[in-house]
Amino acid sequence: MSATAFAPAGLRLDVAPSIAALDPEPWDAVGTSDDLQATHRFVRACEESGVERAAYRHVLAWDAAGPAAVASFSRMEVSLDLLSTGVVRAGIRAARRLRPGFLRVPIVFGGLPVSFGRSCLRLRPGADAGRILPALHEIAEAFAAESGARMVCFKEFEAAELEGLLPLAARGYVRARSLPSCRLALGWRDFDGYVAAMRAGYRRQVRATLRARERERVTVRVCDDWLAECPRIFALYEQVMDRAPFQLERLNLAFFQKLATVLRGGTRAILIEREDRALAAGVMLFSPRLATWLLAGIDYAVNLEAQAYLNLALEVVRLAIGSGAAALEMGQTSYDLKGRLGAAAAPRTILLRYRSAVGQALLRAASGTLFPAAEVRTRRVFRGG
Repeated sequence: MSATAFAPAGLRLDVAPSIAALDPEPWDAVGTSDDLQATHRFVRACEESGVERAAYRHVLAWDAAGPAAVASFSRMEVSLDLLSTGVVRAGIRAARRLRPGFLRVPIVFGGLPVSFGRSCLRLRPGADAGRILPALHEIAEAFAAESGARMVCFKEFEAAELEGLLPLAARGYVRARSLPSCRLALGWRDFDGYVAAMRAGYRRQVRATLRARERERVTVRVCDDWLAECPRIFALYEQVMDRAPFQLERLNLAFFQKLATVLRGGTRAILIEREDRALAAGVMLFSPRLATWLLAGIDYAVNLEAQAYLNLALEVVRLAIGSGAAALEMGQTSYDLKGRLGAAAAPRTILLRYRSAVGQALLRAASGTLFPAAEVRTRRVFRGG
């Protein structure tokens, strides 16, 4: 793919099918120190692990001031009823029994083939979005045409990012709801202070879980170097995915191994154990001001009796506070539990464009049904809140 045809005057575009072809230093210069999920090494972990056998296009844009923007595009096949619920989902799945490919289409994503609630589009402050975003749209369209994808989707954007995406909206993209992400603002010196700040009912729930941990002889182990634990963690993750109501992709063992290797020093694994058995596991990312709960795994056979997932969630909070981060990103789904721990749901938005006029008209008409708003209860967990 020639980048020259897509670059407006004063802008240079480096486009590559592999992140290895682009220099890590200018790529990482566009983001901030808290942007681990947009770093060259995180993108590399996704690509080299072969998640969903996705094909890629990576873009590094330059202007007169230097690196101006980075974006990764990935091509994979997706069911459009991914976020639908209830009668709509049941009807689509019934139709799929007669026509297996119904509402399943190849899509080029402005993003990676992993669902962690963040976009992979970054613009340097002051960079000209009015020139850069139309160029990225043209690259995505060309990649879609080349790979036979019927749709282009830019994902997942926070509310504060939407105004800057107006140059994409002008290209006919339909705005749709994605699953909200959960964020816990951290303002406590330690975990005990966090628990003490809770209202009585929520504090009792936390303390009951901690007592159950002692009663069930459950222990916690935190690993900075967790490569050897990847097979156990992955097996627990597989149990979660077997039950997941929403599933864009399914990660493989290689992704866990790449994450433990390529991002060594920026990740930690938590293992909830009883004797030699792993009951739950989590993987976290750490940057100076942000901790991220990236992945979870659960042994459902013992989850309820050992409160394994609850214990995992509490240890995620404990580690985040101990890291000195200002906030903890807790990810999408499990809203009730995360809400009871004090996290607030923040909306995420995706931008979609069908490449045919008929498909685009149908997508615009059906977007509210295919992508309904998730109902997330807001809780007043902390005293004075």
